[in-house]
Amino acid sequence: MFAAAHATMNTFNRVFVIAMLGMLLVLGAFALVTPAGFLALMQSIAHWFRGTVFAAYSDTGRVLVRLILAIIWVVLIGLLLWWELRRPGSRTIEIARYTGGSTIRISTEAVQEKVKEQVDAIAGVLESRVRATGRNRAVELSLDVSVTKEVDLVTKAEEVAAVTRQVVQDQLGLKLASKPQVAIKAKSGRPTIAKPLPIQEPAPAPAPPPTPLLAEEETPYLPPAATETEYTPPTSDDPEPQRMA
Repeated sequence: MFAAAHATMNTFNRVFVIAMLGMLLVLGAFALVTPAGFLALMQSIAHWFRGTVFAAYSDTGRVLVRLILAIIWVVLIGLLLWWELRRPGSRTIEIARYTGGSTIRISTEAVQEKVKEQVDAIAGVLESRVRATGRNRAVELSLDVSVTKEVDLVTKAEEVAAVTRQVVQDQLGLKLASKPQVAIKAKSGRPTIAKPLPIQEPAPAPAPPPTPLLAEEETPYLPPAATETEYTPPTSDDPEPQRMA
């Protein structure tokens, strides 16, 4: 609903600007080329309006009608200018309940996704569209919800608004600038059941590498330790060593 309205307004603005620029292009070129012809054309158009549209009115009536048309024209152009020049809403909202030293802000896209997730989980809801806009450190929420034909629209709209307030205020810690605006309608269909996420089992731990079989250790060959020869003193039977002369 909101996306369609925004797209429609953008299309209207585009068409209006193109038409006005085209008209100014033709009239401007015509006035620059033949000023006298342009003035004569404007005078003939004014006489036509006076003789056909304002023929049944008196002088006072013609003035009042012209004044009313001028007011309508000013209001129409003023609304278009306001729509184009108005200050857009903030794309982030400051958390209200945070008491730390720093400032934490949440994007409006994150708020929309969180609210949509909780609203779609309500029984009987077919689909929902959420639009969040930051306004003066608070958030404005507009919801377009489609439900099944079997549910009570008023009760379901109140439930959607309650869930929205709970998500925004309790879970996200944000302020609501105003009450959530819920547009609800019934249509045929079945609510979409969210598919549960598959449970991921922990991967088994890798088996330890096999322990290599140790070969039987061979006892190194050690040579026998050398023994010292005992000294034996000479006996009397041994011949006495000859002395050198």
